[in-house]
Amino acid sequence: MASQVAASQVAASQVPSRVSSAAEAAPHRPGSGVPRPQVALSADFLKALARLPKAQQKKVREFTEKFRRDPTSPGINFEKLAACADSNVRSVRIDQTYRALVVHPPKGDVYLLVWVDHHDDAYAWVKSRVFEVHPRSGVLQVYSVQEAEDAVPATSGAEARDVGAEAGTEVGAAEAEQGGPRLFDEVGDEDLVFAGVPLPLLPAVRSVRGERELDALAAHLPEDAAEMLYYLAAGYSLLDAIDEIGRTEEAAREGQVDTQDFGAALRRPQTQRKFRIPEDEHELASILDAPLEQWRVFLHPSQRRLVEMNARGPVRVLGGAGTGKTVVLMHRARHLAKNVFHGEHDRILVTTFTRNLALDLRRNLRNLCGPELARIEVAPIYTWASGFLKRQGHQVNVIPNPKRRPLMAQAVDQLGGELPESFYLDEWERVVLAQEVESRDEYLTARRTGRGTRLSRRQRLEVWKVMERYRELLQERGCVEWDDVLKEARRLLERGAAGAGISAVLADEVQDLTPSALRLLRAIPPADANALFLVGDGHQRIYGQPVPLSSCGIEIRGRSRRLKLNYRTTAQIRGYAVGVLENERIDDLDGGVDTLQGYHSLRHGPVPEVKHYTKESQEADRIVQAIKAWLETTPAEEICLTARTHRLLEDRYKPILENQGIATCTVETDPEGEASRPGVRLATMHRLKGLEFPKVLIAGVSEGVVPYAFQGADDDPEARDAWDRQERCLFYVATTRARDELVVTGFGERSRFLVTPPS
Repeated sequence: MASQVAASQVAASQVPSRVSSAAEAAPHRPGSGVPRPQVALSADFLKALARLPKAQQKKVREFTEKFRRDPTSPGINFEKLAACADSNVRSVRIDQTYRALVVHPPKGDVYLLVWVDHHDDAYAWVKSRVFEVHPRSGVLQVYSVQEAEDAVPATSGAEARDVGAEAGTEVGAAEAEQGGPRLFDEVGDEDLVFAGVPLPLLPAVRSVRGERELDALAAHLPEDAAEMLYYLAAGYSLLDAIDEIGRTEEAAREGQVDTQDFGAALRRPQTQRKFRIPEDEHELASILDAPLEQWRVFLHPSQRRLVEMNARGPVRVLGGAGTGKTVVLMHRARHLAKNVFHGEHDRILVTTFTRNLALDLRRNLRNLCGPELARIEVAPIYTWASGFLKRQGHQVNVIPNPKRRPLMAQAVDQLGGELPESFYLDEWERVVLAQEVESRDEYLTARRTGRGTRLSRRQRLEVWKVMERYRELLQERGCVEWDDVLKEARRLLERGAAGAGISAVLADEVQDLTPSALRLLRAIPPADANALFLVGDGHQRIYGQPVPLSSCGIEIRGRSRRLKLNYRTTAQIRGYAVGVLENERIDDLDGGVDTLQGYHSLRHGPVPEVKHYTKESQEADRIVQAIKAWLETTPAEEICLTARTHRLLEDRYKPILENQGIATCTVETDPEGEASRPGVRLATMHRLKGLEFPKVLIAGVSEGVVPYAFQGADDDPEARDAWDRQERCLFYVATTRARDELVVTGFGERSRFLVTPPS
């Protein structure tokens, strides 16, 4: 591909003809044969709607429903705006004070609802914005030239305006005079335009010197263009970057993009990440009911491909925190229930590791789905297995977790075990249960990879006696382990027991599942096609140990996918979180090494604040100061204080806040049921899994607390390293729960996990 383009040719193809008024479109008359006009809602419109007072939201909803029924109705008065950058923009009256902003292109029957606000604020927002179809990508884009130019060191006004046939050469020369290389010096103008950069923004993009300036500019670029620039800056080729974001280029390559056809642009997956045409009144109502839950409405093309893919075997989806893995899983469950497994007796199982995560999944699926929800079952894998066994006539009595260690200590004491007491329960979990060892001979040949304490044959025989005694003590009490439940459920399925009509299984957070759980997942659905969809991230493993999927009978070769765009956190928080795990070897769930290469955010905000003090009182003062400052602009339920343990929360940090008159609410099992309770949210780091908050304060990050004291044998360095890595992953999870702002505090001995935030 040539590195230069005749900018005048691009400009000619980009500038659409204009119409004088959206109201000039031919009205729709039922039965007339005229296609019914369509109304698309933008992500910006929904965000603006969510910020309005409740009374105004009701009026906007009534208007939107009426507008969708017939945007050409004579009762809708379109007003042209003076001094607006885009002549296709019209204002529509909601009441005396509030206005909706509508874009109607010069061709077709599509209207865009793009903003709603107090009339002065609405006009200020739209004044410099342009809504147009990119001439090469065919994506409908929204941007402001003025905002983009203000975000980076300005090139001269003449440079910004004088983009002629030799624009790339002229801008490059001007930049050389200003000193130092630019980030995209090696990328030609034609390639930047092909990447989706609007021609008027080329000078701003050309002026970017490094990733910090790219971060500043990205917030003012169309999202598809910003994402492409991040890939190009990371060294991706243009075509590889296009493949990463899931853009289809056939029409663009052939010069077939009609910049006046908004309808065609709205059919492109890259446009659908920001615009949505509701299918019917039910879907419109669902969208307007929760305008901030945009995950239900907009999908990135890479996500949509996963949702709708036709898979001939098990699929593994990886991705860093905030990349929307769980969103993809839920949309795929809905897709399968509606379009693939929709028979009378078909059922979809959505499962995960913990009850809390299952509750979150069930609540969100209820908000996402329509009638197809009746075919979707949500349960932790342990709960499903227990229920399955009970339906087969089996009794299930699982030993409570707090009683396991004392029972193993009893077995060790009775047989006089020579190894440290903590060794035996670890050996039981990591070797015996993980490999489903049932006999002495099996134990003598079992793999002990990752177990730092080496055992001679004699020692193995002695250890096995303790294992056998522990099993006897379980049986005397009529108890089993959870892994026994999973194993027995799988064996029944393998012997032909009916799996309750489960046609497909979708599992979230699979990095935390045990080998027995993974083997059961493989056995539940009877077929291969579209039957197993596994989502996880080794960087977020906070339970258990790495287990290759292939060792559990799950072959994902050729069906592994990765998500890289972080929707949750700002680039600054993401950078800090990644630094927590720097130099750690993280597995890819199948025996390989995972990487966060290409993992990026398009949102930006303050650099995380890390404060460590010598005294507890100093940390307390900073916590109160930070929370009070946040409460001035943020509802209490959108602020979370987290600590490593429940005792720390209840005994130290909850009193600190409540003594200052700050109400708190501890998040335990059901965030939905706690939603009506006022107060700053308190949650342990483990409970934060699956949740997110605009503001997060991580307290008590001190050595001996984060990381928590190692519970294993002192002479087992591999076990200690595994514990340390798991604690780092837990801290990583906590940092990535913050969407906009993150503060980390501690006192006493400084935690070795604390890193300096990237500036």
